Amino acid sequence: MTPTSSRPATGGTGTARSGHGLLAAGVVAVAVLLGVQCVTADTGTGVALYQSIVWASVAGAWVGARRSGRRPAVWLALGVTLSAVGDAFWQVLTALSGSAGDASVADVFYLGSYVALGVGLTVLARTPGHGDGERLAGWIDAVVVFVAALLVVWQVSIAATVLDTTLDMLSRVVLALYPAMDAALIGLVVRLLATRRRGEWSSLAVAAACTCWLVSDVGYLLVPVATAVGSWLDTGWLLGSLLLAAAAWSRPVAVPAGTGTERSGAGLARLAVCLGALMVPPALELVADLTGGEDSSGSVFLAMAVLTALVFLRAALLLRGEAAARALVRSRERYAAKLAAHSSDAVLVLARDGRLLGDPASLAHVLGIPASGPVSTGDAVRLSGVDPATATELFTRALAAGGTVVDAEVPARLQGEDRWLGVRLTDASGDPDIGGVVVHVTDVTGRRRAEEALAHSVLHDGLTGLANRTLFTDRVGQALRRTVRGGGSAAVLSIDVDGFKALNDGLGHSAGDALLREVADRLRGAVRADDTVARLGGDEFAVLVEQAGEGDDEAVATATRVREVLSRPVALPGGPVTVSASVGVAVGRGRTAATSLVADADLALYAAKLDGRDRTVRFEPGMRAAAQAARELEQELRGALAGGQFRLLYQPVVALADRRVTGFEALLRWDSPRLGPVGPDRFVPVAEAAGLMDGIGAWVLHEACATAATWLRDHPGVGDLSMAVNVSATQLGSPDLAGSIAAALAASGLPASALVLEVTETALVGDPERAAASLAELRALGVRLALDDFGTGYSSLAHLRQFTVDVLKIDRSFVSGIAAGEPLPAIVRGTIDLGRTLGLEVLAEGVESEHQARLLAAGSCDTAQGYLFARPLERCDAEALLLEQVAVRPGAVPLRTSRR
Repeated sequence: MTPTSSRPATGGTGTARSGHGLLAAGVVAVAVLLGVQCVTADTGTGVALYQSIVWASVAGAWVGARRSGRRPAVWLALGVTLSAVGDAFWQVLTALSGSAGDASVADVFYLGSYVALGVGLTVLARTPGHGDGERLAGWIDAVVVFVAALLVVWQVSIAATVLDTTLDMLSRVVLALYPAMDAALIGLVVRLLATRRRGEWSSLAVAAACTCWLVSDVGYLLVPVATAVGSWLDTGWLLGSLLLAAAAWSRPVAVPAGTGTERSGAGLARLAVCLGALMVPPALELVADLTGGEDSSGSVFLAMAVLTALVFLRAALLLRGEAAARALVRSRERYAAKLAAHSSDAVLVLARDGRLLGDPASLAHVLGIPASGPVSTGDAVRLSGVDPATATELFTRALAAGGTVVDAEVPARLQGEDRWLGVRLTDASGDPDIGGVVVHVTDVTGRRRAEEALAHSVLHDGLTGLANRTLFTDRVGQALRRTVRGGGSAAVLSIDVDGFKALNDGLGHSAGDALLREVADRLRGAVRADDTVARLGGDEFAVLVEQAGEGDDEAVATATRVREVLSRPVALPGGPVTVSASVGVAVGRGRTAATSLVADADLALYAAKLDGRDRTVRFEPGMRAAAQAARELEQELRGALAGGQFRLLYQPVVALADRRVTGFEALLRWDSPRLGPVGPDRFVPVAEAAGLMDGIGAWVLHEACATAATWLRDHPGVGDLSMAVNVSATQLGSPDLAGSIAAALAASGLPASALVLEVTETALVGDPERAAASLAELRALGVRLALDDFGTGYSSLAHLRQFTVDVLKIDRSFVSGIAAGEPLPAIVRGTIDLGRTLGLEVLAEGVESEHQARLLAAGSCDTAQGYLFARPLERCDAEALLLEQVAVRPGAVPLRTSRR
């Protein structure tokens, strides 16, 4: 049977079949048995079958390389292709000349296939993450195996081939290169296997392929040409090609992050390969001695020397790697120790019986106290400041949790300071490396204090530190619920600082804030320890008073104390000021809603402000309707000025001596489109409470001044004519009042002496010092001042000494009640005399009869106004009255009857 092999025909001599080739002969014998089964005896059929398998391997290799997309697979496919091309050339040369010879162009492709496989194995063995030392160690392992394998094949076949003088030099070199390259491939395969990832089979396939090629190449050199043997050699080369093609199909094995690329125990296996390679030279020498083979001590010694040097270098790398590993371990230990030293956690380990297994030094570091010597579990608990019962309960819970984490935050008392510790316990007694309950302790005092501060800021006023509306309403609700169980009642005092807006605008916001803080401090001092004081917003405060009974005696008493402490002068950067307070009181019990009780107190406060401020008003059910009407009135009032709904009426002021008109008093009227005519007694208090009076008062000033200036300009015969305008308490406290008056005078051209500003005693006594300063500022403008409603409710003589005015107005209640035939009341006569003594003009209001007018004139009263002379007049009627007076000849009495 003609051999189907495309490998070179043997050219070896009998020396190739010496004792050194016994082992290789046994391998070849096994290959022969397999080849007989795989290759038919028919030469043509065998060649066709062989070539079909070879080119099928080539096609499969390239398809696999394309599917896998790996560069090593391309080199493997290229190696299989070059081998197949060499087979093709061999067959062509054999067909043309009967033999291809020992060296031919086919060997170029054969040897090229080894080079391609070597590159593929080199690339395939590259492992990401390996350092230079690891790569060098891999190459040393490969060279060690190569030297050992080369020594074996040298002894078995290469030496005989190289020394065969029947072959030319080129043939000897070519034939010797095959097993030498096989040995190199075996070395690269060992390097590849050392870095093989778990589950990757391509490395094993390549190793098996190279082994098959090595066996066939060595067998080709050792065994004489024989049909059966040739079939076995062909089988080895075919099987190698098929395995290489299969390896080209493999894809990279994914390696989980953080895992190594080597198999467990690969380091010891690689060391065993290196040490085993040292046994190859003496083993071959022993075999030669036992079989009587030729002396090859020179090659054995050379190989031994090279292997010893390589193994020494490999051992040096291992020692250096071990030193680096130990240094890394020590570095990581130091790193972990430093992290633990600067960690916010203390870690303790306790046995299940409670014994302390770990070092408590970290606990002392976390707590910021000096570390002591060895301590027990009880000492550690005392060191932490945690209640022992709490510590025992947490430890018991951790044991019962069975490995589940137990978290808690426990209070601690450490060095006289309240602290909070976060504790985390895990039962790891089943872990052989731990063997106890792991306790993590963290000082969370800072976070707990921050949370408490945040909760305080959410429920307290930032300026005064008092409870805010949310917390106050909650406290009221709790107090009402307590009345259900224990009886009694809960009272809410709603408190407003009178005139705060004017003071805040006049002295600045810093002074206003200082006043609010002082008010808060005084309120704390005026209530009981268990009462709640709150700031609801702006200058509005509230007090919760829990009472044993169902009346409001305690609440009213508290309101009296509050008003008393707030009436004391307050020292501010701009000077001392005196304020007053309006208080609304509401009492609730049982199931009353907290918001409803607070709202009732607000209604009572609103009523107190409408009644003139600086007073205490108890809530009455009828206040809800009154408050609703007042709010409706306020809503309509807010658009009245812009809508032109206000107008002025003018009531004449008459000289009692000759009944001539000496001036007018401007009276404000409001005609609401929806509510109809609304009297000043209704809308003025609402406008003052809503803060609308400054704008309305400025309009009245401009309108009245403009009217008086027009009359004086158009009717010069009227003589000295004055225009009186009422100034409310809120206007008097406004820092813009003087500027507004100056602007009105400048815009109208009215002389300042023609303007009379009327203020009530009520407006002056709220803050006498500030009122005196405001009056002085107004007098500096040149205007005249009148004290309205004189003699009603206050110490008038004291006010006259404190406030400088020009006109005293006797209140209508003292004049209108004088009946026909009655004499002038003593209080009226006394007021007139007082005014004359002080050099003031005296004006009587409410004159409705001639009898009253004659009595006042006889009593030396200067001027009067009332229905006897004229009702309040529209502007045109008032001007007509002036024209009528100008037309009357001198000496005549212009007003004989009142204008109705």
